[in-house]
Amino acid sequence: TELHDDQRISDHVDTVACQTCHIPLGAVREPTKIHWDWSTAGQDFPEDPHEYLRIKGSFVYAENIMPEYYWFNGRADRYLLGDPIDPEAVTLINEPLGDLLDPAAQIWPFKVHRAIQMYDAVFNYLLQPQTFGEGGFWTEFDWDQALRLGSQATGLPYSGSYDWVETAMYWPLSHMVVPADHALQCQDCHGEGGRMDWEALGYYGDPMLWGGREGTAGSGDGGGQ
Repeated sequence: TELHDDQRISDHVDTVACQTCHIPLGAVREPTKIHWDWSTAGQDFPEDPHEYLRIKGSFVYAENIMPEYYWFNGRADRYLLGDPIDPEAVTLINEPLGDLLDPAAQIWPFKVHRAIQMYDAVFNYLLQPQTFGEGGFWTEFDWDQALRLGSQATGLPYSGSYDWVETAMYWPLSHMVVPADHALQCQDCHGEGGRMDWEALGYYGDPMLWGGREGTAGSGDGGGQ
């Protein structure tokens, strides 16, 4: 039995995850947090659970968000405490693995949660402050003290100097599936103004014009960006 009445659609399934077409939007029922800035925590700003909390910093929520699309083979790289970072780049917490030339990879929809977190400005790795309990940030609102306590708990050395860095966490979407008649249509991805960034995914251009994966010389950069 064919998955679709139109064979051209069924031909996509080796390359495009079912979720990609059948989850056109995320956060349809309730807004979702897409950005969290810890660097503003501790200030005496007006509090709103969807905008700012003194103990946690600033947030951005959004609804009906268009997913971001990356190659994904079911595996991901993972940041582990103590891994070195490049302070000039975005630290990827769980980068999805796969690219154009990976036969196990499909184009998947993701919510990407971006944040501003602290890192050790000498050792160049993310730091884990102690937030709760005696001496924690939520009690004293002292980042340096919270980081020293966090260092004791984790065993990860803290130099005494910290700064802030951008991070990104990838959430593959597999819920909020819409009925078939509300799934993405050809023109949503192909043609002028489509939602796919084909070159970022490793193609020369729209594969409807340039051809599919086979015979494509270029590949994505692992995460599909």
